[in-house]
Amino acid sequence: MCVFQTLPPKPTVQLYVEQKEVQDQEEVLEGSSVSLRCSAETLCSSPPPTLTWSSTPRIPLSESSRLEELISDLNFSATHRQHRVTFTCTITYQLQDENKTAQDSIRLHVQYAPKISPSSSCTRTDVTLCFCEADGNPSPELEWHLSGRPVTNSSNTFISEERLSSTGLRSSITLHQAFTHTSTLQCFSRNTRGNASQQLQLPSSVEREFQFCDSSNRRTSIIYK
Repeated sequence: MCVFQTLPPKPTVQLYVEQKEVQDQEEVLEGSSVSLRCSAETLCSSPPPTLTWSSTPRIPLSESSRLEELISDLNFSATHRQHRVTFTCTITYQLQDENKTAQDSIRLHVQYAPKISPSSSCTRTDVTLCFCEADGNPSPELEWHLSGRPVTNSSNTFISEERLSSTGLRSSITLHQAFTHTSTLQCFSRNTRGNASQQLQLPSSVEREFQFCDSSNRRTSIIYK
């Protein structure tokens, strides 16, 4: 039977990238082979302690045990969805009247190329307003191209940016009517891990009808764009 005067021994979580132990968590790149190893002492033999992971849906486990050590490995390919996800390993000792647990955690930091949101789009009223959202780590930059050329703030275009998170950025551009007839608009995003681009569909001109009565009290309509 297990007897602890205080807390049970704490497990240890180690990070391996491409089968090499990594101390700097920022070195995890999207697509790389990652292994999280949890190891703990097996001070009690009957019943044996168990290791469990949290925040690990659909990730295969590999477990092994020796006389004095219990090991559990999580093996997966890193994706951007695992950025800033905390993985916790818990050891549970089954005692006669209660269970004793201890745990160790690691937060994964995944670097990945920018990804432009498919919701990026344009709307039109008196002017055309377009927005583009990108997510990447390190935090990406955003740039607009009109007919293949970079766009900056001017009397005919206005660009603003909003930081959405540590990895997310939103940029908006306002275009006056003269730039929307024959131009193509693209959003470009880049960081040290790569780049991405997306062409946005500029709305066609909106026809408006203005009605008035002339001096003979005849109703006249003018349609303009």
